[in-house]
Amino acid sequence: MKELLKDIRQSLKLIYFLFRKDTIFLRRSSNAMGDNLLLTGLLPELRKRNPNKKIIVESSRWTTLFFNNPYVDWTTSKHFKTTKRHFKPKYHIDRDNTTSIYNQIGKRLGFDGMFYPKLYLTREEIKNISDKFLRKLTKPVIVFCPYGKKGYSANRKEWGSDNFQRTIDLTSDNYHWIQVGLSSDNLLQNVIDARGLSIRESASLFSQADLALTLEGGLMHLAKAVDTLAVVIYGGAISPLTSGYPENHNIYNKVHCSPCFRSDKALTNCEEMICMDKITPESVIQSITDILAKSKKKVR
Repeated sequence: MKELLKDIRQSLKLIYFLFRKDTIFLRRSSNAMGDNLLLTGLLPELRKRNPNKKIIVESSRWTTLFFNNPYVDWTTSKHFKTTKRHFKPKYHIDRDNTTSIYNQIGKRLGFDGMFYPKLYLTREEIKNISDKFLRKLTKPVIVFCPYGKKGYSANRKEWGSDNFQRTIDLTSDNYHWIQVGLSSDNLLQNVIDARGLSIRESASLFSQADLALTLEGGLMHLAKAVDTLAVVIYGGAISPLTSGYPENHNIYNKVHCSPCFRSDKALTNCEEMICMDKITPESVIQSITDILAKSKKKVR
């Protein structure tokens, strides 16, 4: 009953804002976490240009990404009608499109240049995650997830859990490794288990880590949203010029068929995967060593 009443209140509130002329809406129709997180990077400019209007974010699955955001008046999982007051950022990726997704999205709002996602965590969120996982750790902390989202890109962004395990085995004396992701993911050896956390809990863990090791996708955006550097394994599916953050170490291996990702069509499995095969655990470890040498240790 409580959920039903909450749903009704949310629907009525959205109808109210739809009738208000001083309201603008920001909406991403994609259900991908990374796509919705990128909306946070647009909000400061949207607020600057509309200081006297209410800003409503419509995000069907990821409303928690906008909690505590000072540029948002309200966030809802509902969507009834698209109006002229809706901003709907989009981008297109294929092998012939070399314009970054950030420039493509920004142009939808009428500005150019790089922007960064931002997630606003509370002190309590950070303290809770630190107390649970980090207080007694003495070595640099690397948060990682060895699995990507295969529903759209198939296996083309996957480096393989064996490669992650080899990387961990070679460095376990030097770093604490913390695995995030779904509770159903296979747990690797010699790691701290942080699977099954909420997205904000995972973000809190990223925020206190010395480094993130991710595949290209949503978690690299999450690390950026909490100001944590990352080593990102791109392989050859997408170029870092398209989606990468220049502060990170983006490991890209361009082969004859790269890049192969298309944002308008689901992909099938690649049988060769030569772009990923040439990325070794040793090369990833070197990137980890290089980026940690240049970064400041997180104070936990």
